[in-house]
Amino acid sequence: MRIEIDNGNHLIFSANDNFLRFCELIGSKKTLKMYDPKFHFFDLIKQNSWSIKVNDGPFPFWMFNKNNRIPETSLIDYLSFLKLLICKKNDTVSDLFFNNKILFTSFWEPLTLGVLNSRCDQASASLIFNVLKKTFFRGGKFCRIIQPQQNWNETLIKPSLKFLKKNKINVNFNCSLKKIIVKNNFVNELVFNKNSEKIKNEDMVILSTPISMLKKFFPTMIIPTENNTILNIHFKVTVKCKFNPLIGMLNSISHWVFIKKDHISVTVSAANSMNDSSSDEIAKKIWQEVSKLFELEKPLPEYQVIKEKKATYNQSPKNIKLIEKIRSLPKNLILAGDWTQKNFPCTIESAILSGKNSLMIN
Repeated sequence: MRIEIDNGNHLIFSANDNFLRFCELIGSKKTLKMYDPKFHFFDLIKQNSWSIKVNDGPFPFWMFNKNNRIPETSLIDYLSFLKLLICKKNDTVSDLFFNNKILFTSFWEPLTLGVLNSRCDQASASLIFNVLKKTFFRGGKFCRIIQPQQNWNETLIKPSLKFLKKNKINVNFNCSLKKIIVKNNFVNELVFNKNSEKIKNEDMVILSTPISMLKKFFPTMIIPTENNTILNIHFKVTVKCKFNPLIGMLNSISHWVFIKKDHISVTVSAANSMNDSSSDEIAKKIWQEVSKLFELEKPLPEYQVIKEKKATYNQSPKNIKLIEKIRSLPKNLILAGDWTQKNFPCTIESAILSGKNSLMIN
């Protein structure tokens, strides 16, 4: 039996207003499922599991409950969160929190890898602060976990295409952009692989492309060149979901495990060190960890490894500054995409927000 899988996993919070409004616009809100703000973790070395449940309201009562805190941490450890209030633009997450090893390994590292797809010694602390201000620091009401009931194709892709068709907007597949011709600081022509389109000065062009492609169209533009890989490994096996369908892995290669209806999906963020590893090698290593998590005594099942080597740019303070300095664009060109939102990380929420901002500029 064949199953349908997503090429990647996404962690959506109830704080993601733009995402929720977008789903409402395209009529797919009913395909979502929302879970309590309870985050489950499994430590592969210590072979123990524990959870954090964030209470509603901005005051963090959950930190005062010993049974709800990260194991081996005390209330005073969490005062280190206050460092974010005085963090500088050049600070990385490691700069602020590496000294507290337990909290670093059990909270800051999985959060940073999951949200920024960047290592803590490189990831911008100010970006993480902006995320926390929208989520954890506002309370559990804004930290509820959102996942598709079936998959992201049914929640985002199909409804979006249906919405566009309904509004008489054509989507041309297999029609890649090859060149942008600029005259007098205006986009004059878009050259595709099958045809070209003349552009008037009063027309607006919205260019939504991965940041790694931008250099192709504007060779002199200075942009981040460091990219981080995301690995997704899908195993054709079913397990019972005791909690919400998301488990964080500690002291392991795996970072986040998503429990689907008919398979398990594992995400490894900032996985650059595995770029040259074979799919078979990756699957075997990850399956060993997943087997311990779910106490499965089964041989390696059918699997699919999806490796995106340029999933996001490395979201370091240095690279964020480069994004902020992008100025020399044609007057009738607007950039869109998750990477264009310099105050927030590369996420679905940022991608949708960039589209809204493009329309507002227009």
